[in-house]
Amino acid sequence: MRLSVNNTQFNLAALADTLLNPQLSFDQRCSALDDFAAHCAAVTGITPDRTFSAWAEDSVLTSGVAINPAAAAFCIKDYQRTLQFIAGIQAALCALDQRLPARPIRVLYAGCGPFATLLLPLLSQWSEGRLDCHLLDIHAQSLHSVQALVADCQLEAINLSYHCADACHWSSAERFDLVIAETLQKALEQEPQWAVTANLSRLLKPQGIFIPEQITLNLWAAHWDQEQRYSQRQDPADLPALVDEFERHFLHCAVQLRADTVSLQRPIADPQALVAQVVDLGQFSVADSIPAHRFDLIVATTLHIYADIHLHEYDCDLTRSYKFYDWSPLAPGQSFRVYYELGPYPRVRIDRLDRG
Repeated sequence: MRLSVNNTQFNLAALADTLLNPQLSFDQRCSALDDFAAHCAAVTGITPDRTFSAWAEDSVLTSGVAINPAAAAFCIKDYQRTLQFIAGIQAALCALDQRLPARPIRVLYAGCGPFATLLLPLLSQWSEGRLDCHLLDIHAQSLHSVQALVADCQLEAINLSYHCADACHWSSAERFDLVIAETLQKALEQEPQWAVTANLSRLLKPQGIFIPEQITLNLWAAHWDQEQRYSQRQDPADLPALVDEFERHFLHCAVQLRADTVSLQRPIADPQALVAQVVDLGQFSVADSIPAHRFDLIVATTLHIYADIHLHEYDCDLTRSYKFYDWSPLAPGQSFRVYYELGPYPRVRIDRLDRG
């Protein structure tokens, strides 16, 4: 299917139909995303770029790194991540459509990037006036880019507002039925998802929906090198089902980040930290039954996007495992305390407790 109707207008409805159709192959839906990315680049002049020079233009904020527009545009190429978020957002909108038939659904999309990838394709699925959308990004270039795409796709009748601000601190008198915030890397490192969630969860209406609904970080004793070699040889689509075959030992559930509980995980002052505040995530010990010097300490990231829509381990770049090199290999009897550091470079930090 050709998604370009002519040289200037893109068939957004056909794109949404393709992306939301589970009967189509993964490759067909990826091809549709490639077509959309190419058209967006032609309209806006922003080309998806994963090179170091692109990432070097990121903005370092007080609560994390905001990746620059070209790097943000490249996220569309993380196909399973994009497809699952779009499916989850559409499912959430359908649920809200049933719940709120008498007024517009108010949507906030934080960190929308230059293509508003997770929402723009869906706007063609909704009647005029049904959605009241607010797009938030710290980069003015990204918002100008989205405005150009809205005009190109003839979506001017959609109620859209644009806000150039830091999502970690932005506030509004308005309350929203749906908040979308995908501002993260694997292991909740570098980007400010925690701070964004804590801030924007205050703007949810009662019984509102925050996407992703939950981000989970689990700590495991695992064979890092074996997993990495294995994952590189396999079809990425097969990897989530193969995780159960890895030899692992569960150690600790470090994080279950949710909009409805993040306010309960209050930061504490930590004079030894490189940043001003940390969140205490508990402690764990390595069981005596785990063989010495055979296992590495890794963190696995999974996302519950909405309802039954998830991103499992190895589904995408966000859910690839991360190794803690300082504490690998593990030994039986070791004890650790886990923290989440907040600040310009947020990350999980693990301290050894039993060193003599």
